[in-house]
Parts: sequence; C-alpha cells; structure tokens
Amino acid sequence: MPIQSIQNSKLHLFFKEASGLLAFNALLWWLIPGFALGNLHVDTLEAAFWTHDLAFGYWKHPPLLTWLIDLVFVPGPLSILSILFLSQIITITTAFFIWQTAAEIAGREASRLALILFLTSPLASFYALQVNHNTVLAPFIAGTIYLGYRYLETRSLKSNAALGVAIGLGLLAKYEIIFAVIPLLSLAILIPRYRENFLILKSYLAILIVIAFAAPHLIWLSANDWPSFKHAIDSAPMATHFNYLESLWGFFWGLMTVIATPLLLLKVIKFDGINALREKPKNEIQKIGQIITLVPLLGLIAASLVTGQFVKALWLLPLGPAIAIGLGIIGRGVAINLSEKLNKIAVSGMTALFGLFWFYLSVGDVIARPHEAFFANTKTLASQVENLWTRHQNKPLTCLIVNEQKIGASPFLWLSSRPLVLETPATPWGTKDHLIDCVAKGAIAINLNEGAAIERFFPRLCLKTFEPIKTASLLGLNKDFWPGHIAYLPPEGEACPQTE
Repeated sequence: MPIQSIQNSKLHLFFKEASGLLAFNALLWWLIPGFALGNLHVDTLEAAFWTHDLAFGYWKHPPLLTWLIDLVFVPGPLSILSILFLSQIITITTAFFIWQTAAEIAGREASRLALILFLTSPLASFYALQVNHNTVLAPFIAGTIYLGYRYLETRSLKSNAALGVAIGLGLLAKYEIIFAVIPLLSLAILIPRYRENFLILKSYLAILIVIAFAAPHLIWLSANDWPSFKHAIDSAPMATHFNYLESLWGFFWGLMTVIATPLLLLKVIKFDGINALREKPKNEIQKIGQIITLVPLLGLIAASLVTGQFVKALWLLPLGPAIAIGLGIIGRGVAINLSEKLNKIAVSGMTALFGLFWFYLSVGDVIARPHEAFFANTKTLASQVENLWTRHQNKPLTCLIVNEQKIGASPFLWLSSRPLVLETPATPWGTKDHLIDCVAKGAIAINLNEGAAIERFFPRLCLKTFEPIKTASLLGLNKDFWPGHIAYLPPEGEACPQTE
C-alpha cells in the first residue's frame, strides 16, 4: 500500500488522534492491574478453564470468549497480564468502531466526543478487568452498528458482507448481539431514504453469512440439548412479584452503569444530554443519534417482557458502545466548542475511575471484606497446590477438584500444566469423561469451607495429606480470609501415602 494511502487510512487517522488516550487507558487497565492483581473475576476464570476442551459451545455461553482467551493465555506469572491484553484488544477495537461511526454520521468532533464518552465509561475501565461474555460482545455491537450504517448509506456489497461477519461473530460471543441489529432495523424504517434497502436483494446477504457462522454452534446446541440457549432465555425467570422489583432494580443499576457516566461527563461540559434525548430531533443526524442511543435499551426491556426474565444490571453493559456513539452524535455541537479541552477532560475522568476502583478494593480490605475477584492473593494457593502434588508425583498435575470457583479455580491461572477444573457437586461443565480422567490420573482437591465437602464425593482423598489453605488479601490485612484445605487424590490404582 502506498505511504500516502496508509497515512489517509481510517486506522492511521484513528491512532494518530487517539493513541495518547489509548496508551493511558492501557497503563491504567492493563499494565498496572496485570502485575498488581492476585486473581480475576469468576466469569473470566470459568471461560479460561473451559479452554481445556475447545468446542463450538459451552453449557452457559457461546464459545468465542473461550477461543480468544486460549489464543492469548500464558499460565504463570504473566497469566493476568496475558488475559488483560485480550481485554485491551477488545477495548481498542470497540473504540475504533465507535470513533469511525460517529465520524461518518456527524463529523470528527462527534467522533472525538464519542471516543471520550467510551473511554471514561465503566465498560472501558474497571469492567474491562472482567473479561467475560458481556465485555467481549462490545466490539461486535460497535462493529455491527458501524457496518450496518455504512450499508444503509452506501448499499455496498462489501459492507453488507462485513456486517454479516460482525453479527455472526457477535452471536458466537453472546446472543445479545440482537440489540445491535434492532437499531439498524429502526433506522431503516424511521429514516425515509433508508427504506428502499428492504427492496434490494443484496441487503439479505448478511443473513446468509450469519447463518454460516452460526451453523456449527447450532449443530453443537442441537447435539447437547440447547444448554446455552436455555440458559440465555431462562436463567433469570420472573416467577414472583419480587422478581419484577429485581428486574426494575437491575435495569436501573445497569442504566447507571452504561449511561450515567457519559451523561455526567456531558453535564461537566455543559450539555444537557437527557434533554437532547427527549426533545424532538431538529435534523436527521440528531434523530439517528437518538435511535442508536435509545432503541437498544428499549429492545432489552422488550426482550425481558417477551422471555419473562428479569433484567440483570450487567446485561446492559454491552450496550455501552451504542450509547457512546449516540450521545457523541447528539452532543457534537458542544464538542466543537470544547475541542482543545476534551482530551484533558478525558484524562481527568479516566484517572478518577481508576482511583475509585482502587479505593473501593482497598476499603474492602480495610473493613475485612476483600474482593475475591481481584484482591485475593491466589499465587500462594497455587504454590501450595503444586507443592502438595509434587511431593507425591513427578508428572504434571492434570486435574483440580473444587467446590467453589472464585478462589478454588484460581490456581488454573498460575499452573503451567493448565489442569482440568472439575467442580463438585457436579455442574453441566463436568462431564463423565472429566470425572474418569481425574480419577484415573489423580488430582488435588481445593475445599473451601463455604462449599460442600469434597471428600463426600471423592472418598479416596488422602486424609493425612489435608493442608489448611492460607489465602491472604493483596494488602495482607486479611491473612486467612478464605479458609479451607487442600488434599491429594492419588491416581487410580495407587494407595495414599502412609505418612506425610
């Protein structure tokens, strides 16, 4: 590619404009936590230990997150850094699509504002540390909106095909990708000049591409009794009046998570975002911004009512890119007036979120309620597990038996052998083959006091090998907050050691 073409490319312009903020974001939410944290969120641990069996689906979610973690995961001292590297790739990709969508709809100042609204949001900051199916969906939400808008404007076959790829991959991340499709359909209906796209045959190419991407996952679902699909539509049923209140509460907190921070930043720059969303649009651009912002939220409410599920707060998290794009478009006028100050405002907002996160974790440790997802020093537990195993075996550890995931599964991060994690009591993840493998090859059981006693399910555990767990918090203020013990399960056909 000629140098001039590279310099004029969208990616080059994006990094030229955003590289400083992206580097600062990487420092705050990749490098510092990558070396400082002692554990990761249970959803991340679960997706990581599923890499032991790569498949086209898993009992709780579609497979893309586990595939991506498998590409980057390096067990050992760099384990958290490697997984958070994936998180930064997700953040940067999402930021690019947000920036480019707002730029094409409303100009460069709108794109800068949309980018800053995203980087100062919980999704790009402390929730970026929860590498789960909500966060991995974000770039596909942003990409679907961008490519869908491009097709509505240009009717380009290339854009339509790329849209199908974005939706197809998004479907393999989480089924909520539908909430990026709904605003595109709304745009095609509510903006008169887009309606003709319904009559053009090539508009439907994207559907065929989505089907092609989804087919292996659908075949897997059919062969395994549709587990992740059932989980998606029936994991939080509204069975009682209390559940309706839970749903309202969850939606309220989710709304605060995805929209309160950008609205607050808009307030700081003296723009009334709420009024701009409520008022009758003055022009087509403002109308597009309102649709992109509000329709995904209305779609989530409708889906909750149709499926009879109460809304959980974090279900709104993947909608963050749509809100950043929409509010960036609507607030483009004030962005023009504050062009030179926007980056300083962004740095201040990002720093404030970083400070609040560490303040929250530190206070939890001080009041003896440390956060197990990040503030448990699980390296020591992994060392205990490895030491107990190597005292009895000279081959790599291939199985951990746990009765709790948040702490019990954490040694998977640090052990180079990447052992299978088998849960007790049995969960849909733990198959008969997993059980047979653990019994045959031996294991270390990690038994936290809060869970069911593992020895009830594995009577061959060697009682004389029981060791108390010493899992402290990162600051060391709580030296034994997660009590329990570990024990040795010898391979099938081997007896327990007579003495320790």
